[in-house]
Amino acid sequence: MIVERGDYTTAQQVVAVAEHASLEIRMTLAGEVIEVHEKAPPPPEMRSTATITGAALEKTRGRGFTEAIAGVPGVSELRAATGVAKPIIRGQFGRRLLILVDDVRHRAQEWGLEHAPEIDPSVADRIRVVRGPGGVRYGADAIGGVVLIDPPELRREPGYNGEVHLIGTSNGRGGTVTGRLQGVLASLPSISGQLEGSVKRLAAPETPRYALDNAGLFEWSAGATIGARRQGSEYKLSYRHYDANLGVCSCLRVHNVDDFLAQAKAGEPTGADEFRSEFGIDRPYQAVSHDLVLARGSWERDHLGTLTATYSFQQDRRREYDVVRNADTAGAQFNFRLFTHELGAVFEHNPIHLSEHWHLRGAAGVVGVGQIHNYGGLHLVPDYTSLAAGAFATERLVGHTVEVELGARYDLLARTASLERLDFQRLVRSGQLGAKSCGMDDGSGPIDCASRYHTFTASAGGMWRFADPWSIKGDLSAASRAPNPDEQYLNGSAPTFPVLGLGKPDIGPETTYSSSLTLAFAGARVTGEASAFANVIHDYIYFAPAIGEDGMPIFDTLIRGTFPRFITRPIGALFYGADGGVAVTPIPQLELAAQASLVRAKNRADGSYLVFVPADHYRGSITYHPPDLGGAKKLYATISGSYVARQRRYDIAADFIAPPPAYFLLGAELGTETCVADQKVRIALQGTNLTNARYRDYTSLMRYFADEPGWQVWLRMSLVFDSTKKGL
Repeated sequence: MIVERGDYTTAQQVVAVAEHASLEIRMTLAGEVIEVHEKAPPPPEMRSTATITGAALEKTRGRGFTEAIAGVPGVSELRAATGVAKPIIRGQFGRRLLILVDDVRHRAQEWGLEHAPEIDPSVADRIRVVRGPGGVRYGADAIGGVVLIDPPELRREPGYNGEVHLIGTSNGRGGTVTGRLQGVLASLPSISGQLEGSVKRLAAPETPRYALDNAGLFEWSAGATIGARRQGSEYKLSYRHYDANLGVCSCLRVHNVDDFLAQAKAGEPTGADEFRSEFGIDRPYQAVSHDLVLARGSWERDHLGTLTATYSFQQDRRREYDVVRNADTAGAQFNFRLFTHELGAVFEHNPIHLSEHWHLRGAAGVVGVGQIHNYGGLHLVPDYTSLAAGAFATERLVGHTVEVELGARYDLLARTASLERLDFQRLVRSGQLGAKSCGMDDGSGPIDCASRYHTFTASAGGMWRFADPWSIKGDLSAASRAPNPDEQYLNGSAPTFPVLGLGKPDIGPETTYSSSLTLAFAGARVTGEASAFANVIHDYIYFAPAIGEDGMPIFDTLIRGTFPRFITRPIGALFYGADGGVAVTPIPQLELAAQASLVRAKNRADGSYLVFVPADHYRGSITYHPPDLGGAKKLYATISGSYVARQRRYDIAADFIAPPPAYFLLGAELGTETCVADQKVRIALQGTNLTNARYRDYTSLMRYFADEPGWQVWLRMSLVFDSTKKGL
């Protein structure tokens, strides 16, 4: 770092700045002191946080959103079908995880096992994964964690820049093209623009022994952003659209109880000899789309702070097509459409200096949300409307070695659902709803079922840098989460979700008491982090198989087939575990990395284990950086391995069959960077499951029907260009 001024002697000093470091710069002449002020960087998270950016993010190009973050300690995947997955963070998924795109909460049909987030990860310049409750700032239902997808900052100087990625894959033949272009006109230097888009087309993948028939996908996305700057203020307007057709494997079929159990225990699905790896997508399949419109303004006042206001509109549409007799003329059997308007404001005050070593940083905000849900099709979920409002405040006391943060939040939710009479009567007969829980039944028309929830969240966290380069941070929090609409009103079965699900309309909120402790080391050659956590959840809203008086799962036979019955009920739950990782650079050319994730979850009433809790995960990698070879720069070669233990903590009545065996997956990657026409070009060849191992994963619905895909190779080429920069 060099600090200089014309009438002063130039001073030069080398400074290593960590995430949590503070820096003061002073220039002195004849007793005069001039202080240099710069806007303070965002404070570090009190919870365990992983950031994916740069080369690490580029290696995930062409993958799905969940695959892009699956390498973070404590994160695994919940799969319903090939190409359809959602993240699990410390045993929590779906309703108890929040995903924010450009600081706007993703609003979609995230409740079903087969409902993957409608997000293209190529929009991200950085992905942050917060492991542990983040409910004060983001909402009470962030019990398991928060995933923040940050797009790149808009360009500020005149010129243009961008990137293009071409990815081809061998298993599930096909590829992905994704790109981004940013620009600023010299005639309008205060206006910035950005265009982005991607297209992905993949055939059905193959296991080591057979193809996963009808599991192809076609996906595309597009977006545009424009930004403007004035002194002390910034404005942004953006629009993003995501669209995908996702095939559902033909193997996901249940005809009767005996057929279901027999196929679950068989080595391959019925009719596997006829399965083919093709691009065509037939019934059953999903067609999903998502639109996000965002308008944001930010106003900075020198002596006060920064006020940021955001309005967003989201439309989420999901159509599911089942196998029917007249497929050419029949439409979707399930048609969901969710409209969400959201308006929020956050004020972050400037640091308040209490003394030379202590200052306060804080923020306060409010949010209002309105939703309309329209549904058409076979019995599954009702129409509903909801209104919600929330307010929060946080304050952090910051010192050189110690930081302490307190926060609180209040949320109000009012929801009204319109239940069809058949749905209402089925819920009453099954015992999921009292006959008078939704008011009087006049014998005609839909029945309105209203609910209102008041929820509170509070948290306390601390960080202590007790010895360079050691630090420790911990947090305590309490949060109440209102039930999702599906937890209240689900009543039916979908083609990609072969169970009969029943909600509980009169269920109350669940309350979580959580704690975590994280120890971190950031040395010159060794970095590492280890976290332990525990969550006690009262009235945990549990969706799991219904057990009959004989202790066996209940199956229901309908016109469309036989399905295991899943019900929603409150229980007392306990989640606890540990995760972490370490990276070592013994010499500059060699990098070693290892990580582990362990989660335990129990029903506190009877000690039984909960379903869909990930087995123990272990990962490791060795990366070597050889010297540059001619025009090939930044060469690297990586060998990696993942070991997933067998899940030995399970309830056979709830899981139907015993969990699959442990498995090991071998991976490798070769990459380099070169220069073409004065611009960067990166090329990489990456392979997974190189031993072509047969395996099934405990947190995949596919494990009841088929194996996971076999070996796979990706070829990735990336072009990064900038009109103002030449060469590498």
